[in-house]
Amino acid sequence: MSADSDFRFSEEFEELKHVGRDQPCTAADLPVNRPKNRFTNILPYDHSRYKLQPVDDEEGSDYINANFVPGHNSPREFIVTQGPLHCTRDDFWRMCWESGSRAIVMLTRCVEKGREKCDRYWPYDTRPVYYGDIAVTALNESRYPDWTVTELMLSRGAEQRVLKHFHFTTWPDFGVPEPPTALARFVRAFRERCPPDARPVVVHCSAGVGRSGTFITLDTALQQLAAHAEYLDVFGMVHAMRRERVWMVQTEQQYICIHQCLVAVLEGQDLAAPPHNNHNHHLNAAFEDDEGIAESGM
Repeated sequence: MSADSDFRFSEEFEELKHVGRDQPCTAADLPVNRPKNRFTNILPYDHSRYKLQPVDDEEGSDYINANFVPGHNSPREFIVTQGPLHCTRDDFWRMCWESGSRAIVMLTRCVEKGREKCDRYWPYDTRPVYYGDIAVTALNESRYPDWTVTELMLSRGAEQRVLKHFHFTTWPDFGVPEPPTALARFVRAFRERCPPDARPVVVHCSAGVGRSGTFITLDTALQQLAAHAEYLDVFGMVHAMRRERVWMVQTEQQYICIHQCLVAVLEGQDLAAPPHNNHNHHLNAAFEDDEGIAESGM
């Protein structure tokens, strides 16, 4: 892409700077809820936040740092959340259960640059682990060069459900995936296994803004392309997301990456998923582009 187009991207991205920022985050700022936020300045807007079912009238028991965000098929197609903290992972699984979600998309590693970006909230092996009153059991795992797909069984009382966990593992140390086709392949592979239906998809990175927004925008655009859309309004997609959650698509580089992915698709570059390899787990580092995000100290 040319320097001139990069300048136009800069202008467009600058226009998104203040979208949605005037909306209240009252629940997130309650003293009882502050420790549940990974970052002090990434707080869910009140109007779109996901509300857990309250527990015994306990103050703050309906709170989790998550928002409904629109996709191609529904204004509430996605629930975007922060990477769970150790103290919020039970709430995370409660959200997955109560929302009826059938998939989780994870876009960060648990530890990056020696710092925790996300608690390890799912089992290491096939033994069930309880998160509150929800048991999670890993059924099988398929490893690919750039991602891992794990089928999880969720049990609560006598009820059981299967949920797929899609973990993109090769976001680079800085910036965005290179070549961008790796991310486009991941989105395609996700949609092949998880066609649209009425149940929301849970998406998270560390803060739940930059990479999460990049993934959702690309998913929305690829679905529009599949439906033979004549025009892709990436700016409009990001604008709509930022009305529901702060800083979705956090950096200009991520904004440009979305366009690069779409150019690759339109040019007909090979986006077929590579064969999986269960014996050679790819352990590339993946880092959240979290400049400007304030740690909560938790």
